[in-house]
Parts: sequence; C-alpha cells; structure tokens
Amino acid sequence: MNIRSAINATLLLCLSWMPAAANALDIKVVDQSGDPVKDAFVALPDGKITNIPSEPAIMDQVDVTFVPHVLAIEQGRQVIFPNSDNIRHHVYSFSEPKRFEIKLYKGDPNTPILFDQPGLVALGCNIHDSMLGYIFVSPWPTFQVTDGSGEVSFTQNANSNSIAVWHPWLKDTQEPMMIRLSEDEWASGAVITLTLTPPKPIKRFKKKYKKRYND
Repeated sequence: MNIRSAINATLLLCLSWMPAAANALDIKVVDQSGDPVKDAFVALPDGKITNIPSEPAIMDQVDVTFVPHVLAIEQGRQVIFPNSDNIRHHVYSFSEPKRFEIKLYKGDPNTPILFDQPGLVALGCNIHDSMLGYIFVSPWPTFQVTDGSGEVSFTQNANSNSIAVWHPWLKDTQEPMMIRLSEDEWASGAVITLTLTPPKPIKRFKKKYKKRYND
C-alpha cells in the first residue's frame, strides 16, 4: 500500500467513526384558513427528562390576562404566579394533573407551585371570568410553543418519527394529537394544519361590579 492509499484508508476509517449529525426539524402550524397559529404546544414524543431547571417558570398576570397564554414546562418543574396588575387576582385550577388555588393576592406569591404530573392544566381567576391560561406539563424533554409565526424548530436527536401537537382551540381534546411525519417532512420541514374553534368572548363585569373587586 502506497502513502496515498494509506492516507485515504485512514480518512475513510475516521469518517466512519464520526457521530451522526443531529436531526433538524422545522414545523409550521397553521389553521384551516392557512393562517399561522400562535400558542401551539409542539413536542417530540421521545426520551426522558433528565434536567429540570431549578428556576421556576413564570405565569404572569398583566392587564387581566395570563402571560403567556400557553406555558410549556418540564414535568417536575415549579411555576410562580406573579400578579403584575394593580388589582387582586384569585388563581385556580381544577385540572386533574394539578388542582390548586392562590387566593386573592397582589404582587408575588411566597411559594412557587410544583407541577409533578404530566398533562394539561387549565387556569382561571375567580374574580375575572375572562382570564384563561394554560400550562402544558410535558413528559418529554424536547418541546416548544409557537409564536406569532406559527413556527418551531428542533435540533435535538430523536428516535420518534412523530410529533405531538396541542392548542387550546382544538375541539373537545385535552390530549395532544400524535402526527406521524414522512421522511421528506422530517428532512425538509412540515406544515401541520389544525382545525380550530375559537371560544366565544366572555363578557366582562360591568364597571359597578369591577369597582367592588379592583381594590
């Protein structure tokens, strides 16, 4: 074997031992009209959570609204519920993964709340019926929530060829949809279309009733 052949053989051997590049997956979520969907939970349903952030996630209350509207966290993470309004709120949830309430308060609660069971937690306020928020407690480590563009991008390795998708306006479901992707979609990206039903607007209290509670 000459020197050139030896170099080529060594190069091929080194390349064969190089780790595979991480899979990249671009997802866009749209509704039945083709418009981008914000606040969709998208996950790769694979793997186990091994690293839970020590800092609590934040579900704020701003202008009588839960911010963000949809918060996604790892199973086992804590969440704190600051009240950034100048009025009091009474946060609660009757959802099976986490039943709790934080009675009328302003500012920051003293203790964050642990969400140790996976699934959807719907939030409300006993004082302001228009306040609705959601916490999706993920049993999988790889997940995101879509922004106004309806897009998410994953770069982690994954053994699953499916994705899990959920949105508050999906009708009569609290479980994520499992959507199988083709090889082409995995390689070049996928557009996921959801049939959404927006909720009917909730009437706010009249001013004479607001005055009673906004102190």
